[in-house]
Amino acid sequence: MPLLRVTHQRGALTDAQKAQLAEELTSAILIAEVGADTPAGRALAYVLFDEVDPKNSWYVGGKPDTSPPKGGRFLFDIVYPVGASMQADKTELHAAINRIVAKTLDVDGSFPNRAGDWVFVHEVPNGSWGASGQTIGIRDINQVAGGDPERAEYFEPLLAAQERVREAHGFPSEVSRANSRRSSLQSTHEHPLN
Repeated sequence: MPLLRVTHQRGALTDAQKAQLAEELTSAILIAEVGADTPAGRALAYVLFDEVDPKNSWYVGGKPDTSPPKGGRFLFDIVYPVGASMQADKTELHAAINRIVAKTLDVDGSFPNRAGDWVFVHEVPNGSWGASGQTIGIRDINQVAGGDPERAEYFEPLLAAQERVREAHGFPSEVSRANSRRSSLQSTHEHPLN
């Protein structure tokens, strides 16, 4: 269920280039998130293009970016849940996006030629993602998207470690918080305010 926002300078992409980028970037973000490009994953993968006017809304060095490199400049914001990928997967995603952009725009993608194209991976904490009216996490997403089952070898220990950190620092567990809320509600009903 990855989301990719491609912010780019107005006029940098034709409709055909957007279609090509969307197709290839969808594969790259799915492989980075769940380890597989599946039909189920594609049905849940979003690529959104946001155009920005370089004359009055895209500034570099404090000035309007009226002389961008060939192909323009791009920002890639990728959103998926914590635990979806290891650093090696993110590094490969950075490289894959660069290859895709360089090929689509017919530009030299080597560093520092495309140093102005930035890729950000934003990881949503477990329990902060919702769909269909329920809270979902990496386990659910990996299953629904038809992800690689071996991904659990990474995210299960990560989720367990996060729970141990919460326990070690005295954060209330989900069960104790739910019981506390229930007790509070019962108390309120037993002793209503006048």
